[in-house]
Amino acid sequence: MIKVVRLNGEVLYLNLIQIEGMESIPETKIKMMNGDYYLVKDTPDSIIEQIRTFFGGCFTPGNTSR
Repeated sequence: MIKVVRLNGEVLYLNLIQIEGMESIPETKIKMMNGDYYLVKDTPDSIIEQIRTFFGGCFTPGNTSR
């Protein structure tokens, strides 16, 4: 899951596997695989960094944090 903040300040956790794409319009629009979308304050770069961190933690050799 990744943590994003909606435009109204509400915190939202999204399943990163279900993200289809993102665009800046100037807020970030996250489109999900089911067709839903969310407008968030987070930048695409910060969301991508969360995704990299998540997957990096999953596939790091010798990871014992599980």
